Amino acid sequence: MSRRLSRRVARALAGALALGSLEMAGGAGSVAAQPSPPASAGHEQPPPRPSSEHAQQPARLLFQAIVEDDPALAEACFFPRDAFVLVKAMERPERYWDKLYKRFQAEIHALHRATPELAQARFVRLELTQRGGYVRPGEEGNKLPYWAARHAWLHYRVGDQPRKLEVRVLITWQDHWYVIHLNEFH
Repeated sequence: MSRRLSRRVARALAGALALGSLEMAGGAGSVAAQPSPPASAGHEQPPPRPSSEHAQQPARLLFQAIVEDDPALAEACFFPRDAFVLVKAMERPERYWDKLYKRFQAEIHALHRATPELAQARFVRLELTQRGGYVRPGEEGNKLPYWAARHAWLHYRVGDQPRKLEVRVLITWQDHWYVIHLNEFH
């Protein structure tokens, strides 16, 4: 493969990973190849909090999934299964991820039913609030660190009327934000 072509392939792969759009046989929301721990793993000082810039397109897909009542459209928005297995310090984290993902799908259906005038709705942006913070290993049952944003908002418009839907928790993997809980969880 030429050097020029391999650079293009590498850029395309990086872009696809940034949107979380590549999948393995492992199922929805998984990342390509073997995921690597975030660069912050093992550091005392937390890395800078990732911006929401790269989360806007996945958030648009999440909103579209709610509007169309089609959770498959939002697969790339949900925290990747392979990364989840690496992050969680529990026995059989795959089973917990499966439970969370089924709940995510059900919540998309519930939001579609409960949100009026979606047929006329237009996505505006995802707002990450400052609630949440850097989650260190050992906190929240994790063995790897990540950033968490709690009570984020999907802003949209119906005509000239601004509206918003809450996204309960987003967390990071490799400097990109992913939904882990749409609604309150127990």
